[in-house]
Amino acid sequence: MKILIGMTRSDTRVSGSFKHICQIGEKFRQEGAEVVYALGGDGDAITLLREAGFKVHALTGLKRDLSPLSDLSSLIKLIWLIAKERPTVCSWHTAKIGALGRIAAMFTFRRSYYVPHGVPFVNTPENKGYRKFEKLEKILSVLPSKIIGVCEFDKNEYARIGVPDKKLLVIQNGMLGKTNASWKLTDKAVQFITAARFEAQKDYLTLAAACNHLFDNNKPFTLSIYGDGQHEDQVKSMFAHFPEGVINFCGVVSNFADKLAEADVFVLSSFWEGLPRSIIEAMACKKAVVASDVGGCSELINHSDSGYLVPIRDSHRMANSMQEYIDDKQKVIEHGEKAHVLYQQKYSLSVMLERYAKEYGVIETINFDVTKENI
Repeated sequence: MKILIGMTRSDTRVSGSFKHICQIGEKFRQEGAEVVYALGGDGDAITLLREAGFKVHALTGLKRDLSPLSDLSSLIKLIWLIAKERPTVCSWHTAKIGALGRIAAMFTFRRSYYVPHGVPFVNTPENKGYRKFEKLEKILSVLPSKIIGVCEFDKNEYARIGVPDKKLLVIQNGMLGKTNASWKLTDKAVQFITAARFEAQKDYLTLAAACNHLFDNNKPFTLSIYGDGQHEDQVKSMFAHFPEGVINFCGVVSNFADKLAEADVFVLSSFWEGLPRSIIEAMACKKAVVASDVGGCSELINHSDSGYLVPIRDSHRMANSMQEYIDDKQKVIEHGEKAHVLYQQKYSLSVMLERYAKEYGVIETINFDVTKENI
């Protein structure tokens, strides 16, 4: 069996969607399937996959934004690629290649799935292209490909625009985690941690304002920020006025679970989301979570029981939620334990991989070893 996995961008190795395609590709390979990738651009993600021994096609002309000429060229290349590789199943991840890939799969008579990793037509002012993506998805709904939402929110949004129920299913994201047996609360400032790309989807402005509220009220804390992206300088300027050691920009690391295990509370400030893998990873590491109440975040966090959900753009509520852990450190432990129970029940990596493997037909019954990640 051969599976072709496609993703729009290759310029980041830290996105949740890239981590996802690495995990399913590696596990499918372990079970005997041949896995081939097709990624847009020529970035570091392609290099990483090739170093791991995968065959990767670089679609250098594929752009994230709508571009008729380059999109037509990329579509032709995808049709040629599918005809050449003859995969049993095509698995498309993220919006642009999800659209072109579904069309190419139809022309080549291949079974096809689209995993958007968050609805591309969420109606928020920060999502500049949501109207065109909504119109496009309505048109593409006539194609035979199935759409796999990573949360119930995704499925409901596609149903809202008229996608037939028979083409929709949900497979929640799953992650590995790492607990630190030596971790314990101390008298030191609460250590918050976040990992989010420096791009329009992530609401660093609200997070910075929340940190200002805490600092102005003499609440001791630190925040470690992991990520990269095109707006890095702009994001750093939002936190430039804090004293040294309060806000720490840590770049990109391959062992983020290790960093999570050492921290106290995970924070995610966003304008829109699907089912954030970063939150699931935090839950797997027994961490309490403060997150914007967008997309599928409410499916992951039981408000005031395993974390806090914050209304979008509400810096005061975000600050108050973070302050709950500063003023009552016992909640850090209690909420983290409850988050971990929910993770074990619904969001472990083994649960996700079993559902993908059964849906794609890799094997009927599987028992993956999920104690390590190869990529």
